[in-house]
Amino acid sequence: MSRTRKYLPEWVSEGIISSEQQTEIEQWLDARQGRLPGMIFWVSLLAGILVGLGVLLIIAHNWDDLPHFGRMILSLLPALIGTSLMLFAAFRRYENAVWMELGSLLQMIGLGASIALVSQVYHVYGSMESYLFAWLLVFTPTQLLLSGRLSLLLYLILSTWFVCAAGYNYSPDVEPLHVGWMLLVMVYSVRNLYSEQKSVLLLLPYSWLFPLCFGLGFGTLAFKGKHPELLFLGYAAVLGWFIVLGESIKTQNDSYRWNGLRIFGRMGLLILFSLFSYKFFWKQVIQDELFKVRSPFVTSPLFWIAIILLAGLLAYSFLQTNRRGIIFRSPELIAIALFGIAFFLLGRYFPLAGMVLTNLLMLGLGIYYLQKGISGKSLLWLNYGLLWLAVLLICRFSDMSQGYLARGLFFIGVGTLLFIVNVFVIRKRGKEQGHVG
Repeated sequence: MSRTRKYLPEWVSEGIISSEQQTEIEQWLDARQGRLPGMIFWVSLLAGILVGLGVLLIIAHNWDDLPHFGRMILSLLPALIGTSLMLFAAFRRYENAVWMELGSLLQMIGLGASIALVSQVYHVYGSMESYLFAWLLVFTPTQLLLSGRLSLLLYLILSTWFVCAAGYNYSPDVEPLHVGWMLLVMVYSVRNLYSEQKSVLLLLPYSWLFPLCFGLGFGTLAFKGKHPELLFLGYAAVLGWFIVLGESIKTQNDSYRWNGLRIFGRMGLLILFSLFSYKFFWKQVIQDELFKVRSPFVTSPLFWIAIILLAGLLAYSFLQTNRRGIIFRSPELIAIALFGIAFFLLGRYFPLAGMVLTNLLMLGLGIYYLQKGISGKSLLWLNYGLLWLAVLLICRFSDMSQGYLARGLFFIGVGTLLFIVNVFVIRKRGKEQGHVG
């Protein structure tokens, strides 16, 4: 793109384009490239990191010889420098994206370094979880303000580290509220990133990292209260949101066809429904553990979180139906709605009916996408539908007490069926293309 910009004045002088067209092309290049000179930016970032590490090594070598006041000043220096750059970047946010990226990233690194140095100077003891919590807490306003790509990458990794380390280890210092606001910051920052940027190369990795981090963090909510069984319902709603967001991103740019939100949402839902296609999850996990205990589950924060996510998903899908038809392009949302209703009604009184319903939902989704793939001559949807049917058959076959010979013949049959259907669609598409030609 920089080469194209270089030739624009020459094109104007030779009359190939007008000056107005030159301005429009430059504006398009700025929007496309985000005004980030890629090689210069990365080299400058690497140079800044190397210089910072060198300064830190020199200070660390002479740390014991410094007076207490000098140590305190040096401890606060990274945070002061990073905050100064961040404020400068905030005022120049719409002038140069390089300052926005560097300001947010350097402030985040500076805050983390200053917190660690101050705790070392005053011998403040604490766990890694408390250090990460303090670091992320003081940096959150900057992330919400600037929404830098590099700082968001570090924020997602550190917040997931904190949530998993504290949540899955039953840390008493972490409450569901702490996990909740970090998850909300993730959602808000990624949303801003996708609304402001259009570069597939820069944004596509976040479509894989975000659902992974959010899914791991959301799972810790089950460890901070009673009735962890409600996590299954919450995950169903979260996976539905992943599908909706992935579909909305694809409608904006076809290059996002393989975005991670769509893959995580659909594959996660396949795993969830596979688990609930067994009697154990409806009888022992839902009916016995959730409904036959004395403490009411409506007092659990996870219950209200799951209900709000599910209600919001259904409301959003209903409002967007006429304009985008998401609910028809993604029948998984209908399956999630039925699963949510059955979770409370059938799970309490008729667990076997819930198991049958889940199997029917898997069968329906498999047939729908199988038909969609055959009619549209799409191997992607064809194999996705076959995947639902194959997983359903494998789950039901595992319930039977058959010998190794029967199991081997069954898997051979399923594999052969997948191959035959794919060959049929490929030949059908080839014949139509040859007929058109």
